[in-house]
Amino acid sequence: MVTALDEAGTASILAESVSEGMLSGNGSLSVLDPETGTWDTRPWSDVHARAEEVAAQILADRQRVEPHHVGLIGDPSFDLVAAVLGAWLAGVAVSILPGPIRGADEERWAQTTYARFADIGVGTVLGSGPQLDLLAKVDGWMCVEQVAVYGAGIDTTGFEPRRVGEDAPAVLQGTAGSTGDPKTAVLSTKAVHTNTTELIVRLGVHRTRDIGFSWLPLYHDMGLTFLLATMGAGFPLWLVPNSAFAAAPFKWLEWLTESRATLTAAPNFAYDILGKYGSLIKDADLSALRVSISGGEPIDPDAFDKFLEVTERFGFDPGAAAPSYGMAESTCAVTIPSVGSGANYDEVTVTPPGDGSVPIRRRYAILGKPLGGMQLRIVEPADGEIPQIDDRAVGHVEIRGTSMMNGYLGHPPLAAGEWFPTGDIGYLVDGKLVICGRAKEIVIVAGRNLFPIEIERAAAKVSGVRSGCVVAMARNEQSARPGLVIVAEFRGEDEESAKSAVKAEVAAQCGVMPSDVIFVAPGSVPRTTSGKIRRLETKRLVEVGEMK
Repeated sequence: MVTALDEAGTASILAESVSEGMLSGNGSLSVLDPETGTWDTRPWSDVHARAEEVAAQILADRQRVEPHHVGLIGDPSFDLVAAVLGAWLAGVAVSILPGPIRGADEERWAQTTYARFADIGVGTVLGSGPQLDLLAKVDGWMCVEQVAVYGAGIDTTGFEPRRVGEDAPAVLQGTAGSTGDPKTAVLSTKAVHTNTTELIVRLGVHRTRDIGFSWLPLYHDMGLTFLLATMGAGFPLWLVPNSAFAAAPFKWLEWLTESRATLTAAPNFAYDILGKYGSLIKDADLSALRVSISGGEPIDPDAFDKFLEVTERFGFDPGAAAPSYGMAESTCAVTIPSVGSGANYDEVTVTPPGDGSVPIRRRYAILGKPLGGMQLRIVEPADGEIPQIDDRAVGHVEIRGTSMMNGYLGHPPLAAGEWFPTGDIGYLVDGKLVICGRAKEIVIVAGRNLFPIEIERAAAKVSGVRSGCVVAMARNEQSARPGLVIVAEFRGEDEESAKSAVKAEVAAQCGVMPSDVIFVAPGSVPRTTSGKIRRLETKRLVEVGEMK
């Protein structure tokens, strides 16, 4: 069977473009050492020279290890970033996988991750820290080495990058798997180059004026694409391990102040945290920011407006806000608003299908128009399949274009011009995308179809319920207590009063009364490696009695 990895072409455009950006101008990479709080700053030209060493070592190892793909693991560092380009200069793809989540069985994580790298076709794993140590203990044939010493000092005199086809794989990107089993998207050199280039164009990036800042994990498509855009444009980047942000989220503002960053990006939950607790922050300077992307999960307009209100006193320009839409299957970005337009919403009336449905006023974030080379369309569903929204043509969102993956690993490739179903429900306003929810996650209660995100946001308004840690689901008619169920992480003393408050809030805002509210301890709701809640997995745990 022909698979997505079997495609071939004629030009190594990605490595050439990134190299050109890194070797032009005076840009640099600054990586935080969380233990000391100091920054390791090197010129992009030094990163490029280190990448050539890594590439030369990969090619020299072909007698020992098939020089197919390179796996990366661990916190970002000067050497790890260099290894991304090093893989491409050697003509192979790169795959970055996450470390173990808190509380996981580390030995089992190592076995699973090693097997996943092997299944992807990785021959060499490079990294650092405890994660690499765990992988090194697994019996197997792969080369597992410290990235800081791999190829260091090797003679690169006369080194020539290995040429590969424009449809050859560059990134083997794990998908989030929020509504099913995670897959691996095969992203070609052409797709990655196109997406990062069009992102640079849309944001009007220039190396002489822009500075990037990111704490996003590199194993996530948004984190990797942000890194690649800075490399390709050659402007300075300040990079922080995701674990450092998780330990102290308010440090984000301190880092933005110190770096004088003009560009940053984060999932919606990070903006929610700053909006909710920003009054505790005494000092920051965000006046340099001209683009602040929010993506990776649905935008909560009320919470995002609170973020804008809180950060106004720190000089944050509301026009810098950029609610966007993307997915791993399209490399990353699909739609982004024009620079300076800020956060805009479509206020509409949502009417769930079914008798006795109560219309609800809602605001949805407008996520901008497609990047160059990308197209999207709305495929209208059968009548009654999803809630009705005013006069909007609501339906399934499908995309195609130059940033699309070759296909999933082990699956047939996407055909030229083939529309890809995203699994999201949405509509267009003046050609700009609005997302309402996920098709697989629509909650059906008493014949009514509801978007779970609306129910979850209502429940999160109750004191003690953790915002972003709520799941709305429908328990089937065969269960002892059928109907709408709310699962929420809760921290408080009076659970019964809080449960009553959740039912009242959901009934008032969404017109449906929950049959049950289940409180669980903080950190109990299943999530993907990128932090998205896994609604279907939560539903499974409730149905088998593991959450009750």
